[in-house]
Amino acid sequence: MRNITLWPWWRFIRAWFLTFTLASMAHTQFNLWQLGKVDIAVSLNQRIAMTGQDWLGLLPTYGVIIAGGLLLGWLICAVIFHFTQARSTLVQASFILAGGITIGAIHTAMYPILQVTLIAGARDFGLLLQILCGLIGACWFVYPIKSRPLQYNSN
Repeated sequence: MRNITLWPWWRFIRAWFLTFTLASMAHTQFNLWQLGKVDIAVSLNQRIAMTGQDWLGLLPTYGVIIAGGLLLGWLICAVIFHFTQARSTLVQASFILAGGITIGAIHTAMYPILQVTLIAGARDFGLLLQILCGLIGACWFVYPIKSRPLQYNSN
């Protein structure tokens, strides 16, 4: 029986969970930082509580959007590499870039639809933090702990 950590769906779930958790935390902390700029004091206990509340509150919306976006982005990569003879390094880099591009595309696409920024913490520098969260999550998809890196075989 194969190690469960090598199953593609398990790697996807872990990468999504990390991406969503980091993006949610970045969103909360970016907003709290903005509050601090207007002299609103937020204690460490309040920061921790707000981070947890935001994580739970964003899970049914932003979490699902991230899951769908990452799934679509990585499926597109898999289809492209199915029909090409790309080397393992290019495949890995492409999956990582797809993670960051997906998060950027989610925010870019949602603004014209809703006429608001999907995540308040994704304005200005916050958007770069959100994209970085996508890149980090994608790294965990490509390079899971205690297993081999993602390699695509078209056979």
